Amino acid sequence: MSIKYDDKNEVLFIDKKLRRKDVTSVRGALNGYQKGKCFYCNDDIVVSDDETNTCGVNHFFPHILQNHMADVNINGVWNLVLTCKECNRGINGKIALVPDIKFLYKLDDRNNYLISSHHPLRETLMQQTGITSIDRMHFLNKMDE
Repeated sequence: MSIKYDDKNEVLFIDKKLRRKDVTSVRGALNGYQKGKCFYCNDDIVVSDDETNTCGVNHFFPHILQNHMADVNINGVWNLVLTCKECNRGINGKIALVPDIKFLYKLDDRNNYLISSHHPLRETLMQQTGITSIDRMHFLNKMDE
């Protein structure tokens, strides 16, 4: 949550643009491309309605970065991956860290695959990350910086 001050009206207000959104609804769409595997360790994951037994939806670039990049949709499908509980929030999990560069290339491959498959999210992915595969890799590298 981000608290801002309005000089004109002399009031504090909550900037809802940076508020965390529920992104779990993308599990089914992402699982079609991850084929029941954790994005990071490649172990089997479960996609179900049972919140105690289902995989996590992880922000590749941590949600906390939204505070520094207001013009980027950090909740976009381009930045979401399915993970096992250990990789997402376990002792050695990613938590709020940026993953190793090898996973950046894997994310790029996954996003390009979604686009080339003419998935319904194709146009959204292209608008958020770039029209060409070169534009998309440049976008991800810029995010990684």
